[in-house]
Amino acid sequence: MVSRKTVFWEVDAQADFMLPGGKLYVPGAEKIIPNLRRLVEAARQGRVFVVSSADAHNPDDAELREWPPHCLKRTPGAEILPEGLAARRLVIPNDKGLVLPESLGGYQQVTLEKNTLDVFDNPHADALLGRLGPNGSPSFEANVEFLVFGVATDYCVRCTVEGLLARGRHVGVVRDAIQPLDAAKGAQLIAEWESRGARLLSTDQALELCSDSAASSRVSFLKAGTSQ
Repeated sequence: MVSRKTVFWEVDAQADFMLPGGKLYVPGAEKIIPNLRRLVEAARQGRVFVVSSADAHNPDDAELREWPPHCLKRTPGAEILPEGLAARRLVIPNDKGLVLPESLGGYQQVTLEKNTLDVFDNPHADALLGRLGPNGSPSFEANVEFLVFGVATDYCVRCTVEGLLARGRHVGVVRDAIQPLDAAKGAQLIAEWESRGARLLSTDQALELCSDSAASSRVSFLKAGTSQ
């Protein structure tokens, strides 16, 4: 059963960022792949819903005037690593003309494409966020917590965490499944996020939360049985 209390949010787990030789490789990013695999495996098992972001650039995008060309559409470098993919996926392009499906219940993972650092520049990001609540399908609790992981801590992870916090969402950061470009800046940001109410947790702790609904149900059942 998909957790109603927790949603995983995977940031830019793409070959150009994650693998040595990638066009905009984040040094050390390959070290978090085993934890990324474990986290997304929970979605494959139907235990948690995953939102992902992915750069999807055209050659003339403004961002590519500041950064080397990377994650160009329909190139191998733009592909999310196999370890970061669930089986049933929906891709939401950075296209205003798209209409979101009424139900997301048939999917384990929804990927928001973007051509800037900030996933919330995708015109459908806020609408998707609005679906992830009590009235959505699947249905989540009103105070659902978003657990963020991926790369790079000091760029696109930063935009995701701070965007969610700015929208009043409960946020966790999976500290052993993120990687910065600048280690000192990454550490500074993590401390800032924690001071703003985000909590830090490990991959093991994040995976434990995927079973929170089932565990709560078992506890309630046992308490009811004891009181009879």
